[in-house]
Amino acid sequence: MTDAVGMDSGKPLIAVPAMSSGQVRGLRYSGSVVADAVLRSIAAAGGEPVIVPPVVDSGLYARVDGIVLPGGSDIDPGRYGQTPDESYAGTDLPDQDDADAVAIAAAENLGLPTLLICRGLQLWNVERGGTLFQHWPADGVDHIGQVHPVSVDAQSLLAEALGTSENVAVSSYHHQAVDELGRGLRVTSRGNDGCVEAVEDDEHTILAVQWHPEDRAETDPVDRALFEWIVVRAEEHSQRRS
Repeated sequence: MTDAVGMDSGKPLIAVPAMSSGQVRGLRYSGSVVADAVLRSIAAAGGEPVIVPPVVDSGLYARVDGIVLPGGSDIDPGRYGQTPDESYAGTDLPDQDDADAVAIAAAENLGLPTLLICRGLQLWNVERGGTLFQHWPADGVDHIGQVHPVSVDAQSLLAEALGTSENVAVSSYHHQAVDELGRGLRVTSRGNDGCVEAVEDDEHTILAVQWHPEDRAETDPVDRALFEWIVVRAEEHSQRRS
């Protein structure tokens, strides 16, 4: 079988939108980057990751079987009608939010199975008219570089993907978080401090989580399950399209 970009892997193609970084070791100028852990996790689950740079227009989304939108820098608060506060740490590329929004729109419009990670969840919420806490209250659970428990809604894609509706431990690294929920979204996981940890829309095969499953996917079955879920759903999408 020859896939959409000419490879003969027979694996489902998973688009991974990259983030433009102003400084990349070994390069004189900026580069489009994706965390290796995300790429390895997709490959280990049986998918073929394809990096999509944010600095060029691409029709690639119409030729892939799924999307994994990774985490990264803060969403511009101006996108949801606020002025950045002192905690804001934005992207190097001014158009990064727009580029990632294109990936989310493609997921919705093309019916692509999609996993949105951390910043990806936040941007989806904003694109649906929701807002964010620019800096999640510091008197709750520490969400920066910590592992903590989250709930799982039994009637959700999340429960389906994880194979459980019991609380699970997740690896977090974020300080922005969902405030007002966007149109059509429902919360399917929260932390012990009430922080929104996963959202879904029953009309789409899109699973958005606030944590970073790539951090422990090599060793933790809970985190690995999310990448296995996206690859299985991408395979199904590929078969339907064929």
